[in-house]
Amino acid sequence: MTSDANMTLDAIIDRTLAALAPIDPEQHAEEAPLLALRARQEEGAFRLAVLGQFKRGKSTFLNALLGADLLPTDILPVTAIPTFIHAADSLTAKVFFDSQTNPVTFEPEEGGSFGDFLQAYITEAGNPDNHRQVERVEIGHPAAILKQGVVLVDTPGIGSTFRHNTEVAYQILPHCDAALFLVSPDPPITEAEITYLREVRELLPRTFFLLNKVDFLDEQEKFASLTFLADQLKPLFDGSPQVLPISARSGLTARLKQDMDLWKSSGMRQVEQNLIDFFAREKQQTLELSLRRRVKDQLNTQIMYLQLSLEALRLPEVDLKNRIAQFQEILPAIEREKQASADVLAGDLKRIVTALSQQIEALRAAAKQQVMPKVEGVIQAVADTEELERQVRTIVAAQVPAFFAPVLRRVDDDIRRQATEILSLHQERCEQLIERVRKAAAELFNVPYHAPLVKKVYAHFEPPSWSQDLFISDMDPIGQKISRKLMTRRFRHRRTVQRLREQTQKLLNENTEQLNWALRRGLDESFRRYGFELDEQLDKVITATRAAMDIALQKKSNRHQQMEDQIALFERTTAELQVLSQECLVPEGSS
Repeated sequence: MTSDANMTLDAIIDRTLAALAPIDPEQHAEEAPLLALRARQEEGAFRLAVLGQFKRGKSTFLNALLGADLLPTDILPVTAIPTFIHAADSLTAKVFFDSQTNPVTFEPEEGGSFGDFLQAYITEAGNPDNHRQVERVEIGHPAAILKQGVVLVDTPGIGSTFRHNTEVAYQILPHCDAALFLVSPDPPITEAEITYLREVRELLPRTFFLLNKVDFLDEQEKFASLTFLADQLKPLFDGSPQVLPISARSGLTARLKQDMDLWKSSGMRQVEQNLIDFFAREKQQTLELSLRRRVKDQLNTQIMYLQLSLEALRLPEVDLKNRIAQFQEILPAIEREKQASADVLAGDLKRIVTALSQQIEALRAAAKQQVMPKVEGVIQAVADTEELERQVRTIVAAQVPAFFAPVLRRVDDDIRRQATEILSLHQERCEQLIERVRKAAAELFNVPYHAPLVKKVYAHFEPPSWSQDLFISDMDPIGQKISRKLMTRRFRHRRTVQRLREQTQKLLNENTEQLNWALRRGLDESFRRYGFELDEQLDKVITATRAAMDIALQKKSNRHQQMEDQIALFERTTAELQVLSQECLVPEGSS
């Protein structure tokens, strides 16, 4: 096959799928990622991500660019969920979830502001540790800059105390085509940002740099900050990229007040003009290059699997059996590490459950300490039985929600945060084991190892939802009318006091146990499912690798001509995919 510099991305993907069609699916990598990339190309939207460390002003910058106080901002880390902003005739919002839950759409007629709606789903305050399991939020907006087929992406900041925000910031990169990277003078660019930029450079063909918050600097300080930033970026980008100084805060004020002089002095007008020019001149080429990089990555993965199968077919039967035996010798060590990892996970679960039990007991004691004295005060002060009943019921109805609503949420958030941290570390260990299996197979058959550009996230911490409705009883099971007829006044009063004390404590215990049961069940199920899914991925890699060897061994028992045909097929397919991989480096229409 010869190179065709005019080959479209569609043609590359189609020819790849056609080339793989005659080959046993167990002898090549999955095709789903290629199909997803073709769908991205057909969509045609150019995704421009706004990236950076937390609190660099990313959301404020986007608000300024859109000319609306749209996205939530705060002095603390805010954005927790990737937010995609696309062109629309009017303001819309739709929330998509990781689970099978149907998307939620903003409905103005239902009451509540657009800002309140976003706050509930995309911020740490409204959706801590993403306990709502939101995958993404899509916003439609009539801003002119979006009408050029552009989707702006607001991302969680890296480097905050919320580890899951950093993970999301890395995971969003493969879904974007270019980036605006925001830094600010205080603090200057950090090591975490430099590390992140290395990943950005590998995945995105174009990055713009902005130095935000320059309104806090004098001219000398601004020059020093720009110089320092350029020096830090130079080793990463083969020269000093352009860095534009801006004040997103002043830019937003300018847009809201329609102050064009302030818009210019904020630096935002220059950014807007540069983006408009980029969209007109380079957007389509950059989108093409972005997708070609990802297709090339998938092709290289396919080539590695094909070469493994090809080398297995070429080997004499004795040598192939020897390589299979060597691969089998590696597996007990992998299995031991997998079991050790499972033991660590079980131990971590046990520690979280112990911590939960301690928090539940502390919560139970605190609830009694806060509510029971108030009940006792009424019991001592009120002699009339009916009035005592009424006042205690009123106090309990007020005190139970006032105490439990914030405390339950706090314990819930803390346990979720611990679980997320632990499961993320466990995933890293499993990913390392998976890579060891792939590398070992590649080395055994002298095949160049290809590490995927993007690591797959196999599972999320998804505890089941639980009701936060509080148990509040009328605390009068017998009924005052009946008790007045059957009991003396003194006996009825003593019996009522005992019952009110017991039922108050029962209500406190029921509300405490509601959280304990829901979180314990959620932890057990989530850790079990998470461990199963990651183990399944490791087993899948081992099975697929072993299957390629076994199929090759099986085919060696066939007639010689059939064997030669198989080798020829793999040679042709590998050669064709190698050429197609090179085609990915040539943007469509270039010479």
